[in-house]
Amino acid sequence: MFNSSFRQQAAAWQQQFAHRQRGNLLQRILAWLVLGIMLVVAAAILLFMLLLSWLVIPIVIYRYRKKMRRFTEAARQHAEQQQHHGQRHDHSGPASRDSRVIEGEVLNKDER
Repeated sequence: MFNSSFRQQAAAWQQQFAHRQRGNLLQRILAWLVLGIMLVVAAAILLFMLLLSWLVIPIVIYRYRKKMRRFTEAARQHAEQQQHHGQRHDHSGPASRDSRVIEGEVLNKDER
């Protein structure tokens, strides 16, 4: 039962495929032209994006480095101000001398 049904469906598909193969030559040429144009446009867009990234990435890196230089300079000046401020006042303990100590608590440590 299933075998004959499958054969009928396969024959119907083969007839449809054969009918489509006999299509107009103009339709085939038009389809190839449209697909070719789409491929060329996609390649041009890809090339444009690649060139754009080559231009933009150095600018982004320059801005990031400039920002980091300003940040490190501000941190250095802040440390110098804290050091001068600590020298003028009475030293109350070791924590006031070293402002670079960060205290924290480990919440989850993966032991491997």
